[in-house]
Amino acid sequence: MQTRATGNWWERRWVAYALALACAVPLLWPALPPLADVPGHMARWHVSMALDRSADLQRYYDFHWEVIPNLGMDLIVPALATLFGLAFATKLAVMAIPVLTAAGLLAMARAAHGRIPPTALFALPLAYAWPFQFGFVNFALSQALAFCATALWLRLGQGGRLGMRAALFVPIACVIWVTHSFGWGMLGLIALAAELARLRGEGRSWVSALIGAGVQCVPLAAPLLVMLSGRGGGALGADDWFDWSAKLLWVMGMLRDRWQWFDLASLLPLIAVLCVGARSARLGLSPLLAWPALLCLVAFVLLPRLLMGGAYVDMRMIPAAVMLALVAVKPPADARFGRTLAVLGLAFLLVRLVGTTASYVLRSGEQHSELAAIEAIPRGAAVLTLVARPCGDLWGAQREDVLPGIAVVRRDAFVNANWAIAGQQLLSVRYAQAGRYRVDPSQQMAAAGCSVGGPDFKRAIARFPRAAFGYVWTIGFPPGTAKADDLRLVWSSGRSALYRVAR
Repeated sequence: MQTRATGNWWERRWVAYALALACAVPLLWPALPPLADVPGHMARWHVSMALDRSADLQRYYDFHWEVIPNLGMDLIVPALATLFGLAFATKLAVMAIPVLTAAGLLAMARAAHGRIPPTALFALPLAYAWPFQFGFVNFALSQALAFCATALWLRLGQGGRLGMRAALFVPIACVIWVTHSFGWGMLGLIALAAELARLRGEGRSWVSALIGAGVQCVPLAAPLLVMLSGRGGGALGADDWFDWSAKLLWVMGMLRDRWQWFDLASLLPLIAVLCVGARSARLGLSPLLAWPALLCLVAFVLLPRLLMGGAYVDMRMIPAAVMLALVAVKPPADARFGRTLAVLGLAFLLVRLVGTTASYVLRSGEQHSELAAIEAIPRGAAVLTLVARPCGDLWGAQREDVLPGIAVVRRDAFVNANWAIAGQQLLSVRYAQAGRYRVDPSQQMAAAGCSVGGPDFKRAIARFPRAAFGYVWTIGFPPGTAKADDLRLVWSSGRSALYRVAR
Protein backbone atom coordinates (compact mmCIF):
# COMPACT_ATOMS: atom_id res chain seq x y z
CA MET A 1 0.00 0.00 0.00
CA GLN A 2 1.25 3.46 -0.82
CA THR A 3 2.04 5.99 1.89
CA ARG A 4 1.94 9.73 1.72
CA ALA A 5 5.04 11.89 1.55
CA THR A 6 6.10 13.16 4.96
CA GLY A 7 7.74 16.39 3.85
CA ASN A 8 11.34 15.20 4.13
CA TRP A 9 13.64 17.14 1.84
CA TRP A 10 14.52 14.16 -0.38
CA GLU A 11 10.82 13.48 -1.01
CA ARG A 12 10.08 16.87 -2.55
CA ARG A 13 9.50 16.96 -6.28
CA TRP A 14 11.91 19.79 -6.97
CA VAL A 15 14.65 17.84 -5.19
CA ALA A 16 13.91 14.83 -7.41
CA TYR A 17 14.16 17.02 -10.50
CA ALA A 18 17.42 18.54 -9.25
CA LEU A 19 18.91 15.13 -8.49
CA ALA A 20 18.01 13.82 -11.94
CA LEU A 21 19.48 16.90 -13.66
CA ALA A 22 22.64 16.65 -11.54
CA CYS A 23 23.31 13.29 -13.14
CA ALA A 24 24.16 15.13 -16.38
CA VAL A 25 27.06 17.05 -14.78
CA PRO A 26 29.90 14.67 -15.76
CA LEU A 27 29.03 15.12 -19.43
CA LEU A 28 28.93 18.92 -19.41
CA TRP A 29 32.65 19.51 -20.07
CA PRO A 30 33.62 17.00 -22.80
CA ALA A 31 32.79 18.11 -26.34
CA LEU A 32 32.63 14.42 -27.27
CA PRO A 33 31.04 12.08 -24.69
CA PRO A 34 34.04 9.93 -23.64
CA LEU A 35 32.19 6.63 -23.87
CA ALA A 36 33.83 3.74 -25.68
CA ASP A 37 31.40 3.16 -28.55
CA VAL A 38 30.15 6.71 -29.14
CA PRO A 39 32.63 7.52 -31.98
CA GLY A 40 31.46 4.44 -33.86
CA HIS A 41 27.84 5.45 -33.41
CA MET A 42 28.63 8.98 -34.59
CA ALA A 43 30.22 7.60 -37.74
CA ARG A 44 27.03 5.66 -38.54
CA TRP A 45 24.82 8.66 -37.79
CA HIS A 46 26.95 10.85 -40.04
CA VAL A 47 26.70 8.35 -42.90
CA SER A 48 22.92 8.21 -42.49
CA MET A 49 22.72 12.01 -42.86
CA ALA A 50 25.44 12.74 -45.42
CA LEU A 51 25.50 9.70 -47.73
CA ASP A 52 23.27 11.27 -50.39
CA ARG A 53 25.53 14.29 -50.82
CA SER A 54 28.99 12.73 -50.40
CA ALA A 55 30.59 10.83 -53.25
CA ASP A 56 33.36 9.73 -50.89
CA LEU A 57 30.93 8.11 -48.48
CA GLN A 58 29.03 6.49 -51.36
CA ARG A 59 32.26 4.82 -52.45
CA TYR A 60 32.66 3.17 -49.06
CA TYR A 61 29.25 2.70 -47.41
CA ASP A 62 25.59 1.85 -47.91
CA PHE A 63 22.77 2.77 -45.57
CA HIS A 64 19.20 1.50 -45.87
CA TRP A 65 16.49 2.40 -43.39
CA GLU A 66 14.32 -0.38 -41.98
CA VAL A 67 12.68 -1.23 -38.68
CA ILE A 68 15.14 -2.96 -36.35
CA PRO A 69 15.21 -3.07 -32.53
CA ASN A 70 18.28 -0.85 -32.19
CA LEU A 71 17.29 2.59 -33.45
CA GLY A 72 16.85 4.81 -30.40
CA MET A 73 19.70 7.28 -30.84
CA ASP A 74 19.85 6.61 -34.59
CA LEU A 75 16.50 8.42 -34.85
CA ILE A 76 17.03 11.04 -32.15
CA VAL A 77 20.55 12.29 -32.90
CA PRO A 78 20.14 12.92 -36.65
CA ALA A 79 16.89 14.79 -35.90
CA LEU A 80 18.67 16.98 -33.34
CA ALA A 81 21.65 17.39 -35.66
CA THR A 82 19.53 19.34 -38.16
CA LEU A 83 19.31 22.03 -35.47
CA PHE A 84 22.56 21.74 -33.53
CA GLY A 85 25.06 19.85 -35.67
CA LEU A 86 26.10 16.26 -35.08
CA ALA A 87 28.63 16.79 -32.27
CA PHE A 88 26.39 18.89 -30.05
CA ALA A 89 23.34 16.78 -30.86
CA THR A 90 25.26 13.69 -29.72
CA LYS A 91 26.25 15.45 -26.52
CA LEU A 92 22.68 16.53 -25.76
CA ALA A 93 21.22 13.09 -26.46
CA VAL A 94 23.84 11.24 -24.41
CA MET A 95 23.43 13.69 -21.50
CA ALA A 96 19.71 12.92 -21.47
CA ILE A 97 20.28 9.22 -20.78
CA PRO A 98 21.54 9.43 -17.16
CA VAL A 99 18.94 12.11 -16.47
CA LEU A 100 16.13 9.85 -17.71
CA THR A 101 17.60 6.88 -15.86
CA ALA A 102 17.62 8.80 -12.58
CA ALA A 103 14.14 10.17 -13.22
CA GLY A 104 12.83 6.68 -13.92
CA LEU A 105 14.37 5.28 -10.74
CA LEU A 106 12.89 8.02 -8.57
CA ALA A 107 9.49 7.71 -10.29
CA MET A 108 9.47 3.94 -9.73
CA ALA A 109 10.34 4.45 -6.07
CA ARG A 110 7.51 6.96 -5.62
CA ALA A 111 5.05 4.68 -7.42
CA ALA A 112 5.97 1.68 -5.26
CA HIS A 113 6.21 3.41 -1.88
CA GLY A 114 4.09 6.53 -2.26
CA ARG A 115 7.22 8.55 -1.54
CA ILE A 116 10.90 8.39 -2.38
CA PRO A 117 12.93 6.32 0.10
CA PRO A 118 16.32 7.74 1.07
CA THR A 119 18.04 4.63 -0.28
CA ALA A 120 17.02 5.65 -3.80
CA LEU A 121 19.85 8.22 -3.75
CA PHE A 122 22.36 5.36 -3.65
CA ALA A 123 20.96 4.00 -6.92
CA LEU A 124 21.46 7.17 -8.98
CA PRO A 125 25.24 6.81 -9.61
CA LEU A 126 24.48 3.54 -11.38
CA ALA A 127 23.16 5.65 -14.24
CA TYR A 128 26.89 5.65 -15.11
CA ALA A 129 27.29 1.89 -14.71
CA TRP A 130 29.58 -0.10 -16.97
CA PRO A 131 27.11 -0.62 -19.85
CA PHE A 132 26.82 3.17 -20.14
CA GLN A 133 30.60 3.61 -19.89
CA PHE A 134 30.93 1.16 -22.78
CA GLY A 135 28.79 3.50 -24.85
CA PHE A 136 25.83 1.15 -25.30
CA VAL A 137 23.70 4.25 -25.79
CA ASN A 138 20.70 2.65 -27.49
CA PHE A 139 20.48 0.05 -24.74
CA ALA A 140 21.02 2.64 -21.99
CA LEU A 141 18.27 4.82 -23.44
CA SER A 142 15.88 1.86 -23.68
CA GLN A 143 16.66 0.93 -20.05
CA ALA A 144 15.91 4.50 -18.94
CA LEU A 145 12.62 4.44 -20.85
CA ALA A 146 11.80 1.03 -19.35
CA PHE A 147 12.27 2.46 -15.85
CA CYS A 148 10.02 5.43 -16.62
CA ALA A 149 7.43 3.09 -18.16
CA THR A 150 7.57 0.84 -15.08
CA ALA A 151 6.57 3.77 -12.87
CA LEU A 152 3.50 4.29 -15.05
CA TRP A 153 2.78 0.54 -15.07
CA LEU A 154 2.81 0.45 -11.26
CA ARG A 155 0.60 3.52 -10.86
CA LEU A 156 -2.04 2.31 -13.29
CA GLY A 157 -2.02 -1.17 -11.78
CA GLN A 158 -2.45 0.09 -8.25
CA GLY A 159 -5.23 2.39 -9.39
CA GLY A 160 -7.10 -0.47 -11.03
CA ARG A 161 -6.92 1.17 -14.47
CA LEU A 162 -5.95 -2.04 -16.21
CA GLY A 163 -7.79 -1.37 -19.48
CA MET A 164 -6.11 1.99 -19.87
CA ARG A 165 -2.75 0.40 -19.06
CA ALA A 166 -3.23 -2.30 -21.68
CA ALA A 167 -4.06 0.29 -24.34
CA LEU A 168 -1.15 2.57 -23.43
CA PHE A 169 1.51 -0.13 -23.23
CA VAL A 170 1.06 -1.45 -26.74
CA PRO A 171 2.68 1.67 -28.25
CA ILE A 172 5.01 2.09 -25.26
CA ALA A 173 6.36 -1.43 -25.72
CA CYS A 174 6.84 -0.81 -29.43
CA VAL A 175 8.74 2.43 -28.83
CA ILE A 176 11.07 0.79 -26.31
CA TRP A 177 11.59 -2.21 -28.62
CA VAL A 178 12.56 0.07 -31.50
CA THR A 179 14.92 1.90 -29.15
CA HIS A 180 16.63 -1.37 -28.22
CA SER A 181 15.31 -4.89 -27.89
CA PHE A 182 17.04 -5.60 -24.58
CA GLY A 183 15.36 -2.63 -22.94
CA TRP A 184 12.05 -4.05 -24.13
CA GLY A 185 12.98 -7.43 -22.68
CA MET A 186 13.90 -5.77 -19.40
CA LEU A 187 10.54 -4.00 -19.31
CA GLY A 188 8.81 -7.35 -19.81
CA LEU A 189 10.73 -8.96 -16.94
CA ILE A 190 10.08 -6.04 -14.58
CA ALA A 191 6.40 -5.74 -15.44
CA LEU A 192 5.81 -9.50 -15.13
CA ALA A 193 7.48 -9.69 -11.72
CA ALA A 194 5.77 -6.52 -10.45
CA GLU A 195 2.37 -7.73 -11.60
CA LEU A 196 2.95 -11.09 -9.96
CA ALA A 197 3.86 -9.33 -6.71
CA ARG A 198 0.75 -7.13 -6.93
CA LEU A 199 -1.59 -10.06 -7.47
CA ARG A 200 0.01 -12.11 -4.73
CA GLY A 201 -0.38 -9.11 -2.46
CA GLU A 202 -4.10 -9.19 -3.20
CA GLY A 203 -4.22 -12.74 -1.84
CA ARG A 204 -4.34 -14.71 -5.07
CA SER A 205 -2.86 -18.19 -5.27
CA TRP A 206 0.40 -18.71 -7.16
CA VAL A 207 -1.37 -20.33 -10.11
CA SER A 208 -3.96 -17.57 -10.33
CA ALA A 209 -1.31 -14.87 -9.94
CA LEU A 210 0.93 -16.37 -12.63
CA ILE A 211 -1.94 -16.63 -15.09
CA GLY A 212 -3.18 -13.15 -14.26
CA ALA A 213 0.30 -11.60 -14.58
CA GLY A 214 0.81 -13.31 -17.93
CA VAL A 215 -2.51 -12.03 -19.25
CA GLN A 216 -1.79 -8.48 -18.05
CA CYS A 217 1.59 -8.50 -19.82
CA VAL A 218 0.17 -9.54 -23.22
CA PRO A 219 0.15 -5.91 -24.50
CA LEU A 220 3.92 -5.79 -23.96
CA ALA A 221 4.31 -8.60 -26.50
CA ALA A 222 3.14 -6.44 -29.43
CA PRO A 223 6.66 -6.23 -30.97
CA LEU A 224 6.64 -10.00 -31.33
CA LEU A 225 4.34 -9.54 -34.33
CA VAL A 226 7.14 -7.72 -36.14
CA MET A 227 9.74 -10.25 -35.04
CA LEU A 228 7.65 -13.24 -36.11
CA SER A 229 7.21 -11.67 -39.54
CA GLY A 230 10.94 -12.12 -40.07
CA ARG A 231 11.78 -8.43 -39.74
CA GLY A 232 13.41 -6.43 -37.05
CA GLY A 233 16.09 -8.68 -35.70
CA GLY A 234 19.39 -10.35 -36.35
CA ALA A 235 20.45 -13.94 -36.07
CA LEU A 236 19.21 -15.85 -33.04
CA GLY A 237 22.67 -17.21 -32.18
CA ALA A 238 23.98 -17.25 -28.62
CA ASP A 239 27.41 -18.06 -27.21
CA ASP A 240 29.63 -17.87 -24.14
CA TRP A 241 27.28 -19.28 -21.52
CA PHE A 242 27.91 -19.39 -17.77
CA ASP A 243 31.35 -17.81 -17.77
CA TRP A 244 31.49 -17.35 -14.02
CA SER A 245 34.80 -15.48 -13.98
CA ALA A 246 33.39 -12.96 -16.46
CA LYS A 247 30.16 -12.63 -14.49
CA LEU A 248 32.15 -11.96 -11.33
CA LEU A 249 34.02 -9.25 -13.22
CA TRP A 250 30.71 -7.72 -14.36
CA VAL A 251 29.57 -7.57 -10.72
CA MET A 252 32.81 -6.09 -9.45
CA GLY A 253 32.95 -3.68 -12.38
CA MET A 254 29.45 -2.26 -12.12
CA LEU A 255 30.89 1.22 -11.49
CA ARG A 256 34.08 0.63 -13.46
CA ASP A 257 35.55 3.79 -14.94
CA ARG A 258 39.16 4.88 -14.30
CA TRP A 259 40.43 4.31 -10.76
CA GLN A 260 40.01 0.72 -9.61
CA TRP A 261 40.32 1.48 -5.90
CA PHE A 262 37.65 4.17 -6.16
CA ASP A 263 35.23 2.10 -8.20
CA LEU A 264 35.57 -0.99 -6.03
CA ALA A 265 35.29 1.01 -2.80
CA SER A 266 32.10 2.55 -4.16
CA LEU A 267 30.47 -0.88 -4.15
CA LEU A 268 30.72 -1.11 -0.36
CA PRO A 269 27.95 1.43 0.41
CA LEU A 270 25.66 -0.32 -2.07
CA ILE A 271 26.28 -3.70 -0.46
CA ALA A 272 25.73 -2.24 3.00
CA VAL A 273 22.42 -0.61 2.03
CA LEU A 274 21.11 -3.79 0.41
CA CYS A 275 22.12 -5.95 3.38
CA VAL A 276 20.54 -3.55 5.89
CA GLY A 277 17.45 -3.10 3.71
CA ALA A 278 16.88 -6.83 3.39
CA ARG A 279 17.62 -7.77 7.01
CA SER A 280 16.61 -4.77 9.12
CA ALA A 281 13.15 -4.68 10.65
CA ARG A 282 13.23 -0.90 10.26
CA LEU A 283 13.33 -1.15 6.46
CA GLY A 284 12.43 -4.20 4.39
CA LEU A 285 11.78 -4.47 0.66
CA SER A 286 8.70 -3.70 -1.40
CA PRO A 287 7.78 -6.79 -3.48
CA LEU A 288 6.68 -4.50 -6.32
CA LEU A 289 10.34 -3.71 -7.03
CA ALA A 290 12.19 -6.44 -5.14
CA TRP A 291 10.69 -9.20 -7.27
CA PRO A 292 11.68 -7.45 -10.53
CA ALA A 293 15.19 -7.02 -9.10
CA LEU A 294 15.35 -10.74 -8.34
CA LEU A 295 14.13 -11.67 -11.83
CA CYS A 296 16.76 -9.39 -13.41
CA LEU A 297 19.38 -11.10 -11.25
CA VAL A 298 18.20 -14.50 -12.48
CA ALA A 299 18.43 -13.21 -16.06
CA PHE A 300 22.00 -12.06 -15.39
CA VAL A 301 22.92 -15.56 -14.24
CA LEU A 302 21.21 -17.38 -17.11
CA LEU A 303 21.97 -15.11 -20.08
CA PRO A 304 25.09 -15.66 -22.24
CA ARG A 305 27.59 -12.93 -23.07
CA LEU A 306 26.71 -13.04 -26.80
CA LEU A 307 23.11 -13.07 -28.04
CA MET A 308 21.42 -12.05 -31.33
CA GLY A 309 24.48 -10.15 -32.53
CA GLY A 310 24.84 -8.26 -29.27
CA ALA A 311 27.77 -8.56 -26.86
CA TYR A 312 27.96 -8.33 -23.08
CA VAL A 313 24.27 -9.16 -22.84
CA ASP A 314 24.46 -10.64 -19.35
CA MET A 315 26.58 -7.75 -18.09
CA ARG A 316 23.81 -5.27 -18.87
CA MET A 317 21.43 -6.90 -16.38
CA ILE A 318 23.40 -6.70 -13.14
CA PRO A 319 23.32 -2.88 -12.72
CA ALA A 320 19.58 -2.94 -13.42
CA ALA A 321 19.05 -5.59 -10.75
CA VAL A 322 20.99 -3.55 -8.18
CA MET A 323 19.21 -0.29 -9.06
CA LEU A 324 15.82 -1.95 -8.67
CA ALA A 325 16.84 -3.53 -5.37
CA LEU A 326 18.02 -0.18 -3.98
CA VAL A 327 14.77 1.61 -4.82
CA ALA A 328 12.83 -1.37 -3.47
CA VAL A 329 14.00 -0.63 0.08
CA LYS A 330 11.08 0.80 2.03
CA PRO A 331 11.22 4.27 3.61
CA PRO A 332 12.05 3.92 7.32
CA ALA A 333 9.48 4.87 9.92
CA ASP A 334 12.27 6.30 12.09
CA ALA A 335 12.67 9.90 10.87
CA ARG A 336 16.20 10.27 12.25
CA PHE A 337 17.33 7.04 10.60
CA GLY A 338 15.78 8.21 7.34
CA ARG A 339 17.61 11.54 7.47
CA THR A 340 20.89 9.77 8.12
CA LEU A 341 20.38 7.48 5.14
CA ALA A 342 19.44 10.42 2.92
CA VAL A 343 22.54 12.41 3.88
CA LEU A 344 24.75 9.39 3.28
CA GLY A 345 23.01 8.72 -0.05
CA LEU A 346 23.47 12.31 -1.18
CA ALA A 347 27.13 12.24 -0.16
CA PHE A 348 27.64 9.00 -2.11
CA LEU A 349 25.96 10.50 -5.18
CA LEU A 350 28.09 13.66 -5.03
CA VAL A 351 31.33 11.74 -4.56
CA ARG A 352 30.60 9.52 -7.53
CA LEU A 353 29.56 12.48 -9.72
CA VAL A 354 32.75 14.36 -8.83
CA GLY A 355 34.87 11.29 -9.58
CA THR A 356 33.12 10.62 -12.90
CA THR A 357 33.42 14.28 -13.87
CA ALA A 358 37.17 14.26 -13.19
CA SER A 359 37.56 11.04 -15.16
CA TYR A 360 35.66 12.44 -18.12
CA VAL A 361 37.69 15.64 -18.16
CA LEU A 362 40.86 13.53 -18.35
CA ARG A 363 39.41 11.24 -21.02
CA SER A 364 38.29 14.22 -23.06
CA GLY A 365 41.86 15.52 -23.12
CA GLU A 366 43.18 12.08 -24.08
CA GLN A 367 40.71 11.82 -26.94
CA HIS A 368 41.50 15.34 -28.16
CA SER A 369 45.19 14.45 -28.32
CA GLU A 370 44.55 11.35 -30.42
CA LEU A 371 42.00 12.98 -32.71
CA ALA A 372 44.53 15.62 -33.74
CA ALA A 373 45.67 13.05 -36.31
CA ILE A 374 42.52 13.70 -38.33
CA GLU A 375 43.81 17.14 -39.36
CA ALA A 376 46.45 15.37 -41.45
CA ILE A 377 43.96 13.04 -43.19
CA PRO A 378 42.67 14.26 -46.59
CA ARG A 379 38.94 14.25 -47.18
CA GLY A 380 37.69 10.95 -48.54
CA ALA A 381 40.85 9.01 -47.69
CA ALA A 382 40.80 5.31 -46.86
CA VAL A 383 42.52 4.83 -43.51
CA LEU A 384 43.67 1.54 -42.03
CA THR A 385 43.35 1.90 -38.26
CA LEU A 386 45.28 -0.36 -35.90
CA VAL A 387 44.47 0.11 -32.22
CA ALA A 388 46.50 -1.47 -29.43
CA ARG A 389 44.49 -3.51 -26.92
CA PRO A 390 46.17 -3.48 -23.50
CA CYS A 391 47.61 -6.70 -22.14
CA GLY A 392 45.04 -8.31 -19.87
CA ASP A 393 41.95 -6.39 -18.86
CA LEU A 394 43.34 -3.20 -17.33
CA TRP A 395 40.74 -1.45 -15.20
CA GLY A 396 41.18 2.08 -16.46
CA ALA A 397 42.38 1.22 -19.95
CA GLN A 398 41.71 3.75 -22.67
CA ARG A 399 38.62 3.08 -24.77
CA GLU A 400 39.85 3.68 -28.29
CA ASP A 401 38.71 0.72 -30.39
CA VAL A 402 36.27 2.81 -32.43
CA LEU A 403 37.74 6.27 -31.80
CA PRO A 404 38.83 6.46 -35.48
CA GLY A 405 35.14 6.66 -36.38
CA ILE A 406 35.46 10.41 -35.88
CA ALA A 407 37.49 10.48 -39.12
CA VAL A 408 34.30 9.40 -40.91
CA VAL A 409 32.46 12.32 -39.30
CA ARG A 410 35.09 14.97 -40.03
CA ARG A 411 36.65 13.76 -43.29
CA ASP A 412 34.09 11.43 -44.95
CA ALA A 413 36.89 8.89 -44.67
CA PHE A 414 36.83 5.11 -44.67
CA VAL A 415 38.05 3.40 -41.52
CA ASN A 416 37.96 -0.30 -40.70
CA ALA A 417 36.36 0.25 -37.27
CA ASN A 418 32.67 0.35 -38.22
CA TRP A 419 30.07 -2.19 -37.12
CA ALA A 420 28.03 -3.79 -39.88
CA ILE A 421 26.03 -6.57 -38.23
CA ALA A 422 22.82 -7.53 -40.05
CA GLY A 423 19.78 -6.82 -37.89
CA GLN A 424 21.83 -4.69 -35.48
CA GLN A 425 22.95 -1.76 -37.65
CA LEU A 426 21.60 -0.21 -40.85
CA LEU A 427 25.10 0.58 -42.10
CA SER A 428 26.84 -1.75 -44.53
CA VAL A 429 30.35 -1.52 -45.98
CA ARG A 430 30.78 -1.80 -49.74
CA TYR A 431 34.55 -1.24 -49.89
CA ALA A 432 35.52 -4.77 -50.91
CA GLN A 433 39.11 -3.72 -51.69
CA ALA A 434 39.77 -3.56 -47.95
CA GLY A 435 39.52 -7.34 -47.74
CA ARG A 436 39.72 -8.58 -44.18
CA TYR A 437 40.16 -4.97 -43.02
CA ARG A 438 36.60 -3.87 -43.78
CA VAL A 439 34.82 -3.77 -40.42
CA ASP A 440 35.27 -4.00 -36.67
CA PRO A 441 37.16 -5.74 -35.02
CA SER A 442 39.87 -5.81 -37.72
CA GLN A 443 41.39 -2.70 -36.12
CA GLN A 444 42.06 -4.38 -32.78
CA MET A 445 45.69 -5.39 -32.34
CA ALA A 446 47.66 -6.94 -29.52
CA ALA A 447 49.73 -4.27 -27.78
CA ALA A 448 53.50 -4.59 -27.87
CA GLY A 449 54.67 -7.39 -25.60
CA CYS A 450 51.24 -9.04 -25.30
CA SER A 451 50.93 -12.75 -25.88
CA VAL A 452 47.15 -12.38 -26.22
CA GLY A 453 44.76 -9.54 -26.92
CA GLY A 454 44.42 -9.37 -30.70
CA PRO A 455 46.09 -10.09 -34.06
CA ASP A 456 49.77 -9.42 -34.58
CA PHE A 457 50.60 -5.78 -35.43
CA LYS A 458 53.71 -6.55 -37.49
CA ARG A 459 51.82 -9.04 -39.62
CA ALA A 460 49.04 -6.51 -40.24
CA ILE A 461 51.56 -3.88 -41.35
CA ALA A 462 53.23 -6.35 -43.69
CA ARG A 463 50.08 -7.78 -45.25
CA PHE A 464 47.38 -5.10 -45.44
CA PRO A 465 46.24 -4.35 -49.03
CA ARG A 466 48.26 -1.31 -50.13
CA ALA A 467 45.98 -0.53 -53.06
CA ALA A 468 42.99 -0.12 -50.72
CA PHE A 469 44.43 2.26 -48.13
CA GLY A 470 46.17 5.60 -48.45
CA TYR A 471 46.92 6.04 -44.75
CA VAL A 472 47.66 3.95 -41.67
CA TRP A 473 46.63 5.31 -38.27
CA THR A 474 48.15 3.46 -35.32
CA ILE A 475 46.82 4.20 -31.83
CA GLY A 476 48.81 2.99 -28.85
CA PHE A 477 51.85 2.17 -31.00
CA PRO A 478 54.58 4.88 -30.84
CA PRO A 479 55.87 6.43 -34.08
CA GLY A 480 58.28 4.15 -35.87
CA THR A 481 56.63 0.96 -34.62
CA ALA A 482 55.09 0.40 -38.06
CA LYS A 483 58.15 -0.65 -40.02
CA ALA A 484 57.62 -0.79 -43.77
CA ASP A 485 59.50 0.83 -46.65
CA ASP A 486 56.33 2.35 -48.11
CA LEU A 487 55.06 4.08 -44.94
CA ARG A 488 55.88 7.76 -44.39
CA LEU A 489 55.26 9.30 -40.97
CA VAL A 490 53.08 12.43 -41.29
CA TRP A 491 51.87 12.91 -37.70
CA SER A 492 52.55 11.58 -34.21
CA SER A 493 51.50 12.24 -30.63
CA GLY A 494 54.18 10.28 -28.84
CA ARG A 495 52.00 7.19 -28.37
CA SER A 496 50.24 7.14 -31.74
CA ALA A 497 51.09 7.87 -35.33
CA LEU A 498 49.69 8.49 -38.81
CA TYR A 499 51.51 7.20 -41.88
CA ARG A 500 50.96 7.87 -45.58
CA VAL A 501 51.22 4.87 -47.87
CA ALA A 502 53.72 5.73 -50.61
CA ARG A 503 52.46 4.52 -53.98
